[in-house]
Amino acid sequence: MGTLDGVGLTFEESMSGFLGIGEAEPRLGAERGRRENTPIRFDVHINVDDLARFIDDPEHRADLTGTVTFAPLGGTFPLRDGWFNLFSVEAGTGLREMIYDFRFTAADGDTYHLRGHKDIHDDPGIDVVGDLTRLSTVVSRVAAGAGTPGSPAGSAGADGGRGGGAEVLYGAGVLEFRLRDLGAMVGSLRVENATSWEQRLAAVTAFASLAYGEVREEYLRGPLPIYNTQYENLVLRGNLTWDGRADTPFFLVSGTHGKGFPWGDGELFSDVLLLVGDGHGGYERYAASDRVLEGLELDVERGIYRYRGPLFRLTDGCSVSFKEMRSPPAGLETCLAELEVAFAARPFETVSFPFPVVDKLARKMATWLERTLHDRLPSEHPLGYAVTPHLVSVTAGRLTLDGASGTIRPDGTAGEAERGSFRNVTEPTLLYGYLCVPRPERGTARIQVSTRTMRNERELWAKDQLDAHLGTVLPRVASAEVLVAPSGLTVRPLPPAGKLKKRALPLRKVGEPLLEVRNDHFPTGVFLRRIVTVRDLDGVDCPALEEDITLLRLEAIDSERKVRVAAIRDDDKLAALDRVLATTGFDELLETELVKAAAEKHATRASFAIAIKPNFMFAYDRRDSTTYTDPELVHHLVRHLRARGFERISVVEAQSTYGEYFDHRSVPEVARYLGYDGSADYRLVDLTEDCDESREFPPPLGRHPVPRTWAEADLRIAFAKNKTHAYAYYTLTLKDIYGALPLANKFKEYHCDRGIDGTTIEYLAAFPVHYGLIDGHLSADGPFGIFADPAPNVTHTMIGGADLVAVDWIGASKMGIDPMISSYMRLAVQRFGKPEIELVEGSDASPYRPWLNVPVALTLFTTKGLDANYYVGNLFYTSGAQMDESYFTYNDRRRSVLFLRRLTLPVRRALFLRTGENPTVLNRLANWLFYRLGL
Repeated sequence: MGTLDGVGLTFEESMSGFLGIGEAEPRLGAERGRRENTPIRFDVHINVDDLARFIDDPEHRADLTGTVTFAPLGGTFPLRDGWFNLFSVEAGTGLREMIYDFRFTAADGDTYHLRGHKDIHDDPGIDVVGDLTRLSTVVSRVAAGAGTPGSPAGSAGADGGRGGGAEVLYGAGVLEFRLRDLGAMVGSLRVENATSWEQRLAAVTAFASLAYGEVREEYLRGPLPIYNTQYENLVLRGNLTWDGRADTPFFLVSGTHGKGFPWGDGELFSDVLLLVGDGHGGYERYAASDRVLEGLELDVERGIYRYRGPLFRLTDGCSVSFKEMRSPPAGLETCLAELEVAFAARPFETVSFPFPVVDKLARKMATWLERTLHDRLPSEHPLGYAVTPHLVSVTAGRLTLDGASGTIRPDGTAGEAERGSFRNVTEPTLLYGYLCVPRPERGTARIQVSTRTMRNERELWAKDQLDAHLGTVLPRVASAEVLVAPSGLTVRPLPPAGKLKKRALPLRKVGEPLLEVRNDHFPTGVFLRRIVTVRDLDGVDCPALEEDITLLRLEAIDSERKVRVAAIRDDDKLAALDRVLATTGFDELLETELVKAAAEKHATRASFAIAIKPNFMFAYDRRDSTTYTDPELVHHLVRHLRARGFERISVVEAQSTYGEYFDHRSVPEVARYLGYDGSADYRLVDLTEDCDESREFPPPLGRHPVPRTWAEADLRIAFAKNKTHAYAYYTLTLKDIYGALPLANKFKEYHCDRGIDGTTIEYLAAFPVHYGLIDGHLSADGPFGIFADPAPNVTHTMIGGADLVAVDWIGASKMGIDPMISSYMRLAVQRFGKPEIELVEGSDASPYRPWLNVPVALTLFTTKGLDANYYVGNLFYTSGAQMDESYFTYNDRRRSVLFLRRLTLPVRRALFLRTGENPTVLNRLANWLFYRLGL
């Protein structure tokens, strides 16, 4: 029992202002009320009957009594059905607010409803005093029998008093709390039901701490880079007597997660995840997630769980997002749920991360600290992540879903509940992977927590270095298993933390998630809550709660489209390509475009023109296959097209700046050198030589030559190579189209004169590309991936889909980088929008491991330095470029340039493969140093 249980607290408050009769907007109403001299005032008594519950309640709700004075309605009247929320959260926006809500009967005999709110939000400037003292107010006349007394659902706040005609708008205005009344309000504060002066002091201190903490988290987040938040969570596994079926299995997860959970970016959510056996070996899936779930009550200490409200039944698939629940698509059915569980929760010692593996005495101290802070200073928490686990035994419960009802069997149901808190720095962002496996048959619960850092700003080299090193250290000291059993708590390190002999074995997930909720309203990343199957240490497969974070954002941006994308990992590259084509509707796309071409220009299957744009003109040596699209994959794609009757197939590329420095750099010569031998029966086209007209394009492209094959193609395919890029951070399908721009000296024409990104987007707008593929079988990462990677990254992945933005979004995300870091992606999203991405089943969306990206310093050097002056940049590239000397001959014989190339030879030996030369130890060391720049 806590120090504040049963202790009450009361205080008095007065507010006054002006109300404009007939106005709906508070600010305009206040102005009108001032002109027409219609002042309004209320004097209220705020009563918190149980301070402990008030603090734990996310709404911080109290009773409100007193009087309201408004002369146009006849004078002063007593309040009824009044309630007050201190720093509750508005579900739609996630913003804090204070709410005053009450009714009164005026002299005319009618009932009126006043609802006022203070928006607690840190706007530019110093606005904290105004936010805390200014109450935007709406008053409505209540029709007989309208609404539920004291219920937000029946208030005028949501709809201005017009909800279904039950309430009619009367007026609006602004009331203010006068700072000169602050002393009177503080002096009115009374502690009730306290048995000692220590308890009275603790109550006042706790209330003040709560109020200060909410203000601090809102208005001091910038100056104080530390966040505080907390959560409560319940995980139950057991059996129901469900709709006449005995022993129906169920798994219930539900929690309330405070503002700032879990990494301090200001968001929050409450949720319900529920699996109920369908009688055929599977599950019915239900979920709900919102910033605030009306009707959800969870109190771990008191053993109370209730939820009355809507749940979404998943009829198609097992995953649903937060945003989808706002506008439910097909595959989500809304049902009314009534869930009620009474349970006993036995608390254990608090486990504190990031230092969980400590002796029992230290854990007892952590438990004492956590409980003391919770009682006396509820806005303060122990440093790190502190979790207090509870073993849960159910005493009674019932689940009802749209009339179907089930009674929980207490003898077969148990679980784990938690109260936890976070107090961390916002940067570097600390993450906690989480698994919880309840075993009712054993009366135990196994929790595994892995600590790491979020590397979400890969372009900031110094911060990324710090994140990377901390991400290496933290798992070794702060990953642990907590086994909760009737006999006590056991804490053991998880690999790679701790000593080998003392480590626990990590749990292994089996199969696909049973249910997944993607909380994609977080600005930083997507917080995942899943019910998964794990194989426990005794070999038994058990359902479990998993929590994780992904930077992969699948929601749409300025687009109504939805696109399927596949990211298939397979050692067999041809099989991976086949799966990508089959699962993303490639053949259906072919037929759709064929029908269009037939209608527009009477095209036949034989005359239907297909242009495939691989990436190979930046290849320097065929031994380094990371720099060019694998010709075997392109040939396999061509054969796939021919098997479906298409005959007019072209593989196209344009010349590059390398042709300014080396001989034999035409498209046919490079293609033959790399293995594009035409054996799959296609036409090889040099887009630079294929131009016979010029067209006027919007800036920055302007007047520009147009290759006939590219312009006349009925279907265009980008087949990119998976590489990092010193200018654009990464080069995938969007950047691949830059290579289709036909002018040969690209460094001069585009880098220095027109720009590289805007020209590509205009080219794409004029000649849309219908399908994108990324050859990630072998990949080039690191700071110089676009140029060379003598030690290729074996990623064995193929990515594809019918939208280049969507395909590149997945490709960049797998590099562990924000896709919008690239100017190509930013411009493409601005021009075309980003569709909602549906990852096909079997896709591997996890980041490549290992993977090294391009530091921001290098991109600044290339884009702001080398591109600033053609002659300086050209001299840099001509002296540093490298080719297979047995095939490509350097053509500049000037002594000054040859001297510069001798000076750059050690660097070229470190970065590139060279003909007839094996790298020395010094070469390998230099390569390693250059490679480390990309960490």
